Amino acid sequence: MTQADPVKAISALARRLRERFADQLGPDPAPLHLDPAEAILAEFVRSFLVWECSRASAATAYRKVEKSVVDFNELRICLPDDLVKMIGPRYARAQERALRLRAALNDLYSRQHTVSLQHLADFPKRDAKAFLDSLDGVPHFVSARVTLLSLSGHAAPVDSRILAMLVAEGLVPTDATPESAAGVLERKVRAGELLELYQLVQAWSDAEADDRATEPLARKPKAATAVAKPKR
Repeated sequence: MTQADPVKAISALARRLRERFADQLGPDPAPLHLDPAEAILAEFVRSFLVWECSRASAATAYRKVEKSVVDFNELRICLPDDLVKMIGPRYARAQERALRLRAALNDLYSRQHTVSLQHLADFPKRDAKAFLDSLDGVPHFVSARVTLLSLSGHAAPVDSRILAMLVAEGLVPTDATPESAAGVLERKVRAGELLELYQLVQAWSDAEADDRATEPLARKPKAATAVAKPKR
């Protein structure tokens, strides 16, 4: 760590950000138009769109998805190129995002025989996070964001955009990865306070960073199978 007292440094950052982004704190439920019974899955898809992008861009992309498919199962069977067309080819990491999302939804279907994540509501939070982490193509940011927002678990969503800002603040080492930076936040931020910190940091990232693609840092998907999945 580059800070003598990382807990105080994180608290100081939160105070500064609260002064700028207090209006962006609070509940932000995922849209439920595709299936009102699938709140966790809706957040899962939205988190895929927020990863390495802004919430505003993700909201626009999610609305395009809603207009293009009738339910999450139709989204699952869409070809990657169709998904790219939905969200727009200029969307950050559009092709990679489409490959990862399709791989994750098909992996989910192969395990559960349905496209649903509502069963995770009955899981211990650690087991729910582990299940999300194990799905093919899922970046740590996505599993952590769903765990934090939908399951009230203690998880820190960090992508390369947020990582760069944490490094600039000296909160994590310059050689940190999104996963290691998330571990720092999870260890240094008390339970119950991580949601607010994430909302503030995400608002900060949205305000100061653009949506240009960055070098992949998330966990790579598994090797391709019969289903079209992202390549290593």
